Amino acid sequence: MNILIYLLLAVIGFQIAIRLWFRTFPQAIPFGWAWLLENPWRKWYRQPERTAERMSLRTTDVVLEVGCGSGLFTRALAKRCKKLMVHDLEPRYVGLTKSKTQDLSNLEYLSGDLSKQGLVRVADVIVLISVLPEIPNPVAMLEVCVKALKSGGRIIISQEFFEPEYVTSVRIDAWAQAAGLKATAHEGGFFLYTNQYTRA
Repeated sequence: MNILIYLLLAVIGFQIAIRLWFRTFPQAIPFGWAWLLENPWRKWYRQPERTAERMSLRTTDVVLEVGCGSGLFTRALAKRCKKLMVHDLEPRYVGLTKSKTQDLSNLEYLSGDLSKQGLVRVADVIVLISVLPEIPNPVAMLEVCVKALKSGGRIIISQEFFEPEYVTSVRIDAWAQAAGLKATAHEGGFFLYTNQYTRA
């Protein structure tokens, strides 16, 4: 019994430490940790098909997935839209995602600093799944996304409590408002939520 208590305390201590670290030093999940993004438990509560379905994408939409990571959601998103532009700051993540989606013909792959891609009014929908709080300046990133958004387009931000960089929906709303966006929908709860925004 004592061992279980010590293990539980160790897990709680680790969670607190890693969350404080990511809150103090926002950063993308390192490529060597890609296995964390694909663990079976995450796939269970973050089912890619169900996550993509919540986005209400149309078959005519051009979609930009910002921070694709290991590509867990990429296939499910691509199946629901006309074109999916897949982006990650880390080229190796983009390469990993590409190796898993080579059979799809409606994908375009982008890597590096999104602000230097020259994307202006190219996307009907921009999706950020468990990525925005990893970015040192999330408001600046959202401003880049606003530039890439077509008139009448949507930005969808989804977060999960079990990610070390987790922030609340209220914090996301504040960042979005600072970037010139207004909230149009909130779905889910504290542990897993999806917010939608348009230009204010």
